[in-house]
Amino acid sequence: MLLGLAALPIVLWIIETWTEGLLGGAAAGLLAVPIAALLAWLASRRPVTGPASTRGAATLLLGASVGVVTSLLLADAHRDALLLGGVCLPVALFGWLWGHLGWARARAYLFPVGFTLFALPWEAFLRGSLDTPLQAWSTDIAVMLLGLAGYPVRWWNEITLYSDAYYVIVNETCSGMNMLVTLTMYALVFGWVAQPRIRNRILLIVLVFPLAMLANGTRVGVIYLLGHYGGRTLADGFWHTGSAYLIFLPVFWFLYVVNGALLRRVLVRRAGPA
Repeated sequence: MLLGLAALPIVLWIIETWTEGLLGGAAAGLLAVPIAALLAWLASRRPVTGPASTRGAATLLLGASVGVVTSLLLADAHRDALLLGGVCLPVALFGWLWGHLGWARARAYLFPVGFTLFALPWEAFLRGSLDTPLQAWSTDIAVMLLGLAGYPVRWWNEITLYSDAYYVIVNETCSGMNMLVTLTMYALVFGWVAQPRIRNRILLIVLVFPLAMLANGTRVGVIYLLGHYGGRTLADGFWHTGSAYLIFLPVFWFLYVVNGALLRRVLVRRAGPA
C-alpha cells in the first residue's frame, strides 16, 4: 500500500512528460503498461516448474523501495530524478511477486513486469545524445537509396538534402528513434510469444536497428521524391505523417518471415535424429 502511494507521483510525472512533452514515442509509451498487463495474463496461463523459494525477495523489494523513496526526495531539486523511481518500481513489483508467489511462478512474470520500463520517457533523456547520429544515418540511407534508384541528390549539410524544387530536413521528430523504440517493443513481445529459443529472440532484437534505419531512410527518400516532383503540398501530406505508421507493416512482415524460418530450422534439427 505504501509503495503504491509512493508510486503515484512517479506515474503522474510519466503521464505528464509523455502528454505535454510532445515526444514522438508517446503512443507506444502510454500503451506499454496495458501491453504488459496482457503479457502478465498470458504468463499466468503458462505452466511452471521449479523451486518455490522466496529467498532474496525481501532484499530485492527493500532495495527497490529505497530507490523509489530516494527519487522522491531528490525530485524537489531535480524532477528528472523520478526516472530512478520509475526504474525501481518494476523491480519492486517483481520482488513483491517473488515473495508472494515463489521464484518459479514469479519468474514467469519477469518479462511482463520488465516490459513496463518502456512506459518511461526515455526519449526525453536520450534525444540529445542519440537523435543527432540517427538523423545523420537516416539521411545517409535516404541518399544511398535515391542514388541507387538513379535520382541525383545534393547536400546542404549532413541532415539536409535538396533539389531546386524541394528540400528535406531530417529533424529530431524524423530521426527514427520512435520507430526504433516501437520496433524493439514489438520484437520483444513477438519473440516472447512466438519464439521459444532465447538465442533466436536475441537475433530478432538485433535485426531491429538495421530494419528501423532502413525503413526510416526509405521514408525520408520518398518524402524527398514527393516534394521534388509533386511539390510541398504532396510531400507534407498523408505520406509525411501516415508513412510513419505504414512503414511498420513491411518491417513487421520481415520479422515474421525471419521468425518462421528460425522455427522451421529448429523443427528440422529436432526431426533430424529421428
